[in-house]
Amino acid sequence: MMGTVKDYWINSARYDWWQARYAGNIIERIFYNLKIRRILSFTDFRNKYILDLGCATGVNTNDFYKQSKNTFGIDISKWAIEKARQKSSHINYQVMDSENISFKDNSFDIIVMTGIIQYLEKPEASINEVYRLLKPGGFLIVEVPWKYSVYNNIFLRRLITGKENPNDEPINRVYSSKQLKILLKRFECLRMNVFLVAILLGLFQKSL
Repeated sequence: MMGTVKDYWINSARYDWWQARYAGNIIERIFYNLKIRRILSFTDFRNKYILDLGCATGVNTNDFYKQSKNTFGIDISKWAIEKARQKSSHINYQVMDSENISFKDNSFDIIVMTGIIQYLEKPEASINEVYRLLKPGGFLIVEVPWKYSVYNNIFLRRLITGKENPNDEPINRVYSSKQLKILLKRFECLRMNVFLVAILLGLFQKSL
């Protein structure tokens, strides 16, 4: 019997994003490096309290840490967190469920959710946690698969990753810009772009 998407990420997912970022094919490496540059351009990360929510094996977390030593990474996968700690033991990584995060209210200046919202079974519960954790005026940066992306074309997925389904992973949904704004209605949308015709990148802010 097939489990839930959450079960997959807790028990089965074994994808190392360090491999994709630094040792994948040339298109994959270019894509991920351009994406992190765009994310870092959204706001000033320097010396901020940063949470990488759904950090996986920590490849993006490491980039955020270069901007601020007050960087934390959490993920529901114990396997992924162990890998992240092996790669960058100087960063505070913890196993947590995005629906129940143990940090105090108003703990972070910036929360980043790259490639996580599409997997959430109860995205509203996780977004409520994000709202609680962000300081007033704090920023939420999100990345989700764009509903109308040409990357949904099997030929293009094969070209970029060599696979029809890049990580053989189940997801709950992809998003249009309108759907993402509805999900994040508690925040002000400062910026949203379709990035390389594949994903939505958005900058949102909690009101002061």
